[in-house]
Amino acid sequence: MRSASVVPSPHLRADARGCLQVLGTLLAFLSLSFSGCDWLNRPAGNPRREGNFQDGLRWADQGRWDNARESYYRALETNPQNLHAHLALGDLYRSRLTNQVLALYHYHRFLELGRAQNNGDFREQSATDGIRNAEVELARGYAERMFRDQQQYELDNLRRTNAVLLQRIDVLNHHVALLSRQVASQTNPLIAPPPERPRSLLPDGPAQPNTAPQANRAPPQPNDPRRVVQPTPTPPTQPTPARTHRVGQGETLSTIARQYRIGVPALQAANPSVDARRLRQGQVLVIPPR
Repeated sequence: MRSASVVPSPHLRADARGCLQVLGTLLAFLSLSFSGCDWLNRPAGNPRREGNFQDGLRWADQGRWDNARESYYRALETNPQNLHAHLALGDLYRSRLTNQVLALYHYHRFLELGRAQNNGDFREQSATDGIRNAEVELARGYAERMFRDQQQYELDNLRRTNAVLLQRIDVLNHHVALLSRQVASQTNPLIAPPPERPRSLLPDGPAQPNTAPQANRAPPQPNDPRRVVQPTPTPPTQPTPARTHRVGQGETLSTIARQYRIGVPALQAANPSVDARRLRQGQVLVIPPR
């Protein structure tokens, strides 16, 4: 007995094909949703055509160096073997961002990846020139920093020396003022002597012998040649009274000194408060003794 074959109707076949198409579209949509739609995160076959790397090139053409650097680093996150991103970062750090240390790192990383991908046979003149230029810039910066440090050190030494010299000048000015006042007091009795004398200007005389009496030493006899004859003290001389002179019309220190036969310095020392260029008529001057 022959079995009857069941032939599907045309409407049923059309419905089946529609369901399969809907199911395929749904599966494609689900796969796209799970895999993500960001094509920049998928490593490209050619590193030069990777999306982030191309964005970095566009930012660099526009002169936006920070944006270009971020795009190159995103390209390395997407594909760590992207040696062209290392080369672009080396050029960017060397010429634009002036960080020669990072430039050297990316240049050497570019050469390492190139040798690894080409079995050791890899040469790139631009990377070699970049390494040489970065090393030259590093050496120049180090030399300039050393030169600035040396200049600052010498400047500090000069400042310290200047401070010491200024202190010595102050001490010498104090000594000169005391000596001038002492000379003026010696030539003019009306001027009081200075209250003290600088210790550094006192002469260092010989050590005085010990004159304390000793119990075992015999007193010297009158005919003893060791007897020391004490000099007879001379009576103190009375100071000569100081003379004065009233300045007349047209007189100067030179004419007054010639009149009394004394020197101009002595006359000036006897009158320290008098300005030789501003003598007034009727002003009284002290005339020191000759």
